[in-house]
Amino acid sequence: MGTTEVDPQGPRIRVVGCGGAGTNVVHRLAASEARGIRTVVVNTDREHLAQTTCDTKVLLGDGAVRGTGGRPEIGARLAAVHEKEVRGAVTGGDLTFVIAGLGGGVGTGVAPLVVEWARRSGGTVVGLATMPFRTEAHRHDAARRGLAALRAACNSLVVLENDRLLRQVPDLPLEQAFAVMDHVIGEAIRGLAGAMHDRHLIQLDFPDVREILHDGGLTALLFGEGDPDRPKAILENAMKNSLLDAEVAVATGAVLHMTTGPSLPMHAIDDVVQELRRRTDRNTRIVFGVRTDPEFEGAMRVMTLLTGVRARALAEKDPLGIPAVS
Repeated sequence: MGTTEVDPQGPRIRVVGCGGAGTNVVHRLAASEARGIRTVVVNTDREHLAQTTCDTKVLLGDGAVRGTGGRPEIGARLAAVHEKEVRGAVTGGDLTFVIAGLGGGVGTGVAPLVVEWARRSGGTVVGLATMPFRTEAHRHDAARRGLAALRAACNSLVVLENDRLLRQVPDLPLEQAFAVMDHVIGEAIRGLAGAMHDRHLIQLDFPDVREILHDGGLTALLFGEGDPDRPKAILENAMKNSLLDAEVAVATGAVLHMTTGPSLPMHAIDDVVQELRRRTDRNTRIVFGVRTDPEFEGAMRVMTLLTGVRARALAEKDPLGIPAVS
């Protein structure tokens, strides 16, 4: 496990966006003024960086290179040229999230290197990778190779499938649909950071979170909301809204965060935890935190990271015949 010394005021959290998709997520997260998070973007697009809100920006190519032509090897080469700058921006975190859209040149080529450099400083690194739409056949080969590299490099890797997002919001314009994906990723990071930094009814302990995420492997991100008297319905809603078609019964760990009204009885919280336990393996380690908010009186929102899951779409050939990741 990592050797970083955790600050008594809370873990040092870094969020690094690689390429266009990662930059968009970080911009929205930074604009929301999330506490306890340092934000970084790494990109080749000078104009995109100029319009981005974050703590640190690293321009690859110094503006002489505009894009990579969708070739990850060029993105990786540029990151290697700027290794000192990138390392200086992404290291030093106790917990680092690295975000990339796979299939292009910058996110796919740069993110695995960022993960490797961040891990060398002793922290735990969680990747968040979006997979291209099934119709984007020209991006799938690069995405598969990028996914394999990230799975080998990350402590935990959250995979989000654009096709599942499309099924959930089929009538939204494309730009708004991608904004939904950005919001989901940002909410997960903000909620987790807040649960470890802010004063909550039940605090998430960073050492417990780190232990689960440090060897998490493939990870599913679930969001659900509903009546706290119906924990089964809340978990079913979360499973239905998952952006990864995953087998959760084999999960090795779960980081569960609940937001609910201040008058909710304690047994309702326990009911949700026990319902999650029924849906996972009896040896699954579950840690949870609870935040109260008067706006959630009579309601509950649940965010869960489930580690060690299996995903059929990543274990078999898909209909396009693209080889699976080993």
